[in-house]
Amino acid sequence: MVVCFLLWPAGEADARALFQTDIEDAKQQEDSDAEENRLHHDLYIDGQLQTYGGYPVFENGILYVSIQAAVQVMNDKEDIDSDVPYEGESSFDFLEEHDYIEEVDGQEVVRVSQLQELGIRAEWLDNPGRLHLETADLLTVGNMRIGDSMEEVNDQLDVEWKTGFGKTADYIGFHGDMHEFTYTNRFGEERSGEVPDMQIEIINDNVTYMIFSSSDFETARGAAVGDTLFDVRRLHGSEYVEQTIDGKMVRIYHVNDGSLWFIANQEEEVERIGIWDFQIDGYER
Repeated sequence: MVVCFLLWPAGEADARALFQTDIEDAKQQEDSDAEENRLHHDLYIDGQLQTYGGYPVFENGILYVSIQAAVQVMNDKEDIDSDVPYEGESSFDFLEEHDYIEEVDGQEVVRVSQLQELGIRAEWLDNPGRLHLETADLLTVGNMRIGDSMEEVNDQLDVEWKTGFGKTADYIGFHGDMHEFTYTNRFGEERSGEVPDMQIEIINDNVTYMIFSSSDFETARGAAVGDTLFDVRRLHGSEYVEQTIDGKMVRIYHVNDGSLWFIANQEEEVERIGIWDFQIDGYER
């Protein structure tokens, strides 16, 4: 069987190499735009950079976000989780009723700790200063997460493990049925192979990627194989890296601590989805 990256990814180094040649031009404009805001802290909601409504601020050792950002992340949370305390109620009204709205330097703000109490994930990172708010753990598939051990994976799935084919991986795991997958090789020739419902890489007893080819699995925001790239944009946002690899459209979303890869055919239908433990150089979050 002829194989390629999209069939059997061999690890971080191989994935990185695909995207190192064409990022400089795109980054020049991004760097120019970022220069104006270099003294401010960045805010990300589900990996999407927020450019409106102010920046995260510290006051007396307390971390705040603007009321606009608080309302957005609460609304986004409700979109995927109806079991929230403010279900069916205006997020702003909920914050106001519970006296969550404060004022710092003339701006209405909400404490990040109070958003965490509402089930929103939050992490502050330094150098540069940035805040990640997440409506769900974006590096999960079902009950499995990037960083899990082989034992934890085996508790969730019936997996056939093989050694890493001479690559950096210690083990590659395969679960479920096999599906035919066609692609175009570097010579422009169409080839095909088989891919499993789920493929998992283990290095140093940690899951480093999970790639699924079955609609039985979905991302934390509900994207699944069979969806269109339009659906993906609606669920995961408009900020992403996109390339054509082996005749496939590959859309990459960078999120806190990793990335999500959507591999689609020419009809923009998603055929495989990958969750990785790394981000492409130049697009880190």
